[in-house]
Amino acid sequence: MSFFNQLREKASQLSLFDKAEADRKPTRDELFRDEFKLPECETIVDESNAELLIVAVKSDGTSARDQSHDEGPVVYPGKLYLTQHFLVFKDSIDKRSCSLTLNLSTVKKVERIPSKAFIFALSILTSSGTKVLIQFIGIRSKSEEFSQKLKSQLKHNIPNTKKLEPFLRTLYSEFIIRKNEPGVDKSSVKAPEGGLGLLFKFPGDPKKLKDKSKLRLWYDYFRCNGRNLTLSKQKMFQKLIRVGLPNRLRGEMWELTSGAMYLRFQELGTYQRILDSHRDQRSVAIEEIEKDLYRSLPEYSAYQSEDGINRLRRVLTAYSWKNPDLGYCQAMNIVAAALLIFQTEEQAFWTLSILCEKYVPGYYSTTMYGTLLDQKVFEALVEKTMPILWTHISKNDIQLSVVSLPWFLSLFLSSMPLVFAFRIIDIFFLHGPKTLFQVALAILRINGEELLEIDDDGMFISVIKEYFSQLDDSAHPNSPDPKFRQLTKFQELLIVAFKEFSVVTDDMISKERNKHKPAIMKNIENFMKRTQLRNLPRTHHLTQDHLSNIYDRFYESIQSKKMSLGTGKSSMDFETMRQFLSGFCDWILPDDEFKYHDGDFLHRLFRAWDKSGQNELSLTDVVVGLDKLVNRNLMESISNFFGIYDPEGTGEIDREGILQVSEGLLYITKPLQDGKILDQITTNSIESYVADKVLELQTSPDDIVLPSEVNIDKEKFQREQGERYLSAASNFIQRAFEYAQPVEEPMLIDLPSSKDTEKLKANLALDPTHPLTLNVPTFRMVILADESYELLFSKTLADTIHVDRSITVTNKNGVLRDMFDGLIADGRRVASHVRRRMDSTATTSATSVTSGSSRSRTAVVSADEDDDDFDPHADDGDLMDNVELSALGDVPIGGLSDKEAQRGEDLKVLHEQSNYTKDTDQLIEFEH
Repeated sequence: MSFFNQLREKASQLSLFDKAEADRKPTRDELFRDEFKLPECETIVDESNAELLIVAVKSDGTSARDQSHDEGPVVYPGKLYLTQHFLVFKDSIDKRSCSLTLNLSTVKKVERIPSKAFIFALSILTSSGTKVLIQFIGIRSKSEEFSQKLKSQLKHNIPNTKKLEPFLRTLYSEFIIRKNEPGVDKSSVKAPEGGLGLLFKFPGDPKKLKDKSKLRLWYDYFRCNGRNLTLSKQKMFQKLIRVGLPNRLRGEMWELTSGAMYLRFQELGTYQRILDSHRDQRSVAIEEIEKDLYRSLPEYSAYQSEDGINRLRRVLTAYSWKNPDLGYCQAMNIVAAALLIFQTEEQAFWTLSILCEKYVPGYYSTTMYGTLLDQKVFEALVEKTMPILWTHISKNDIQLSVVSLPWFLSLFLSSMPLVFAFRIIDIFFLHGPKTLFQVALAILRINGEELLEIDDDGMFISVIKEYFSQLDDSAHPNSPDPKFRQLTKFQELLIVAFKEFSVVTDDMISKERNKHKPAIMKNIENFMKRTQLRNLPRTHHLTQDHLSNIYDRFYESIQSKKMSLGTGKSSMDFETMRQFLSGFCDWILPDDEFKYHDGDFLHRLFRAWDKSGQNELSLTDVVVGLDKLVNRNLMESISNFFGIYDPEGTGEIDREGILQVSEGLLYITKPLQDGKILDQITTNSIESYVADKVLELQTSPDDIVLPSEVNIDKEKFQREQGERYLSAASNFIQRAFEYAQPVEEPMLIDLPSSKDTEKLKANLALDPTHPLTLNVPTFRMVILADESYELLFSKTLADTIHVDRSITVTNKNGVLRDMFDGLIADGRRVASHVRRRMDSTATTSATSVTSGSSRSRTAVVSADEDDDDFDPHADDGDLMDNVELSALGDVPIGGLSDKEAQRGEDLKVLHEQSNYTKDTDQLIEFEH
């Protein structure tokens, strides 16, 4: 679950939402792709100013009349763009007047139009029979350069022309054109496959919806302006969509206006390959899909049959494999079920992909961050456009999101009758997410007067539900004007939405989203953290603060996981676990040393923590594992370590296992061997050494003279500690094989007689003819036989795992310096050693300490560095009870009790001053 190849570098990135990604402005190519719904691979190769004219050519070579323009063909001035697979044009004045997204695979012929010397023009014939005439505006050399690049891209697209014909046979627009060509045998032209509506009927009454009339209008439009991959979108195109798409053509137009058609052509056959490659595989997403299948548009008969359910299952399953970070989320089944009524499985698959990833990102994620964000945006728009209604909603504490959230999440499919919801989706795919806001605002506007009389959530919802049930009724039944009486409530809704609320633009929505996004993301992160920590198993050795730190480090370590976005895997692989542990475990080696000194301990630790057997660790796995590692109960800690090398839980390990355990002990004690960490034994030795130096200067039981400095040979103590742990490892192997039990039925292995063989048999660790096993009780005995290892499992190992270290803590000074500084800083420990020495050697205890000397290299303890006179605590009989040991500089100060801190004596320790006697010495100076 490599969150990253390396841990994120800055504490400011503790927020689990990737702020850098959120604040990044889209590039010009990204904006261009979003505007024209192009696939991700497209970039602008070249661009030019041009004028465009589209001419439809009949089969006899004559031009077809464009009924949308009674005055004849219209020339559109605008901008021409060339990408890797498309030629794109948009009107420079109004994009709605004319835009063309022409797939280069559909170009059959390109000719240069003969003209005057200063004019450069091209004629492009497409597979649909339309001719695109382009006259370039500007410097001729630039126009010729554009033409050369177009020629180059056409050559690169030649291989794609092979799949053009099979693709076109899947489109209904191609079918109705071919079927109605003069002289064509209609029986030989087969209709393409379609959605479930062909088998189970489309929602609504076809006659009332005037499907045939609408289809005729589309037929005329296709004849004159191209179709599917060659379609030019003009004002008539917008009108035909607003009045409602014919059922048989709806699936294709959704696919075209969303851009899913371009993606499907590019990835032809990918849907089936995904299904085939994951056949019979299971996942968490598939289990969730199965729960929701029969709750998908239950009012539609197709989803009461196995045919409809199987189609829905395949589409949702394929998408969960295509986008495993998202997988499957609730409400996705409702949208997919609606698509399948009008589209084939492959069409629905790609349309669902575009919908989830482009149109409403974050709506169908585990956190639903996109929906929650848009609810805040919607509330802000209500406040701006309908302040009176918003004041009423706020005053009565009506939760508007409870009402509106299902509208956005299901694209109105679960709120209003399907036949009307499909009309909204027609416009939604054409104009984008702003459609949802405009319609939602219009619903509140139309019902505003009635809602102002409502003061609770229940009645608010009831009013809206009643309105949705009457959408087919007349909006003005008592009007004397027949036209107004014929206007339905749904038509009125569209008029209000797209006329009155046309001020709601994409830019306005984007600004509101950016305004509310940080707070929404932070709330989601905090909520998810609280929820996950609350659901973790009970830990005996980790506090809530520890769990909070582990949580932050865990998800900070997984680069692909974005908590607030609800995407990415929430489990870590081995490499990520190693990086995760390196943030707070002293025995994790750097990358350059790891491969040489691993000794497979971390691999065994990973497998021991992996309870699922999927080679991935969840947060629960990590917490349970760390809880065992920081256990300070000696016997339990030893048993837990033994269990790492006994994955089957047999309570025994063989000869090889003993050697692997010894390697593991060497691995986790390497910082101790190198002296980077000091254990309690070494700490006590240094403190004893300092105490001895203090007592060496005792000349009188009445006066205690403190040395001005004490030289500590750091390397000596490091070396002694390293030798002690290496000796402990050697003794462990010797004792383990000495006390290991022989296997009851030893294996009989015939070995050739030789001197080397005799040496093997003489060594208990190497003799293959006498198998041995080491059980838990014997392992404990061997560990307890060594003082260093006993201390390791009772204290040192837990001390090397800093679960109390928050993610923002950085070690700037180095481990070695910190360990020595922390040691010297705790004056109470040194004072205790001095006290013990004095109690054992002095014949009488000092009851007071006096001194009249002034500041000197060898000085008495004074209450104030600015005062030569010293007033002791006469009622204190122990010198070191009156002494506070503190550190100077950046060395951490060890705490004394409040009582001790109030006393006037100061014993101060200086580190690494200029009067070092050796480079390897630690210099300690005592002064008043």
